[in-house]
Amino acid sequence: MKLRPLVYLWLLITGFMFYEYAVLHKLYSGPSYISLAACKWLGHCKALSPLPGKPLSYALGWLGFCIMALTNLYILRKRLHAMQSWGSLQGWLNWHIFFGMLGPTFILFHCDFKVRGLVSISFWSMVVSFLSGIVGRYFYMQLLQAKPVLKNQIDALEKAFDQYQKGNGNRIPAQAMIMAKAHAFAMAGGVQGPELQRLGLMGFLVKSISGEVRMMTTLPPTPWQEGRPFKVKLREWALLRRRLLSMHFYQILFGYWRTFHSPFAVWMYIVAVIHIASSLIFKV
Repeated sequence: MKLRPLVYLWLLITGFMFYEYAVLHKLYSGPSYISLAACKWLGHCKALSPLPGKPLSYALGWLGFCIMALTNLYILRKRLHAMQSWGSLQGWLNWHIFFGMLGPTFILFHCDFKVRGLVSISFWSMVVSFLSGIVGRYFYMQLLQAKPVLKNQIDALEKAFDQYQKGNGNRIPAQAMIMAKAHAFAMAGGVQGPELQRLGLMGFLVKSISGEVRMMTTLPPTPWQEGRPFKVKLREWALLRRRLLSMHFYQILFGYWRTFHSPFAVWMYIVAVIHIASSLIFKV
């Protein structure tokens, strides 16, 4: 499954949880569907409390922890030879990201937005792991295609530009096409040569992400009057060219990211297990 529908599903579930939070805390007058389900299926028809230590809180905690544990299926899919034929790696990554968003959401409602004591260590490790995972996916997407594939895609777009230019006669001067490409490349956060070396890793990362955001909201302009389809292809060309020329930097950043991301994820599980064990043993 693609990531976008999973993100929409996560937003839907998060919205539902905020609704239940408001109803159970009596911030909003309305039916609690979780309470109705508990009454119908579990025979528990008393008003549910969202406070920590109550049955609903325990259920959300276990649900959040189990969903977070499911994120490790992606790691197993990458490393176990027996699982190599089990679907595409990109699909598994999308589910990994979805579980990584959904698990912390349930944990946040489990602790009723009150993070303190031992659980705060696990919680903030989870937050750092979650946020760094978003950055990691960005690096992964930049490195998803090999250099020859990127070059072929760029060549195909440049041939299409040449044919389009020839088909329009003298309406689009050669210099105007060069200016349009240069401006689109700059908008995408693209740099090359000595400037790329001068920026350094952090400067490059900021420029790259800002260019990505800019291209998501704005199409590159052209010195002549042009329609949307051409500008969409120009944007695609600029992003592909930036990825091709900056691939070495993305590889370095991805290596640093893995070194940073993994310890927080491991520490989160260790502290979470200690928290669960202490809750079961000492009933706290």
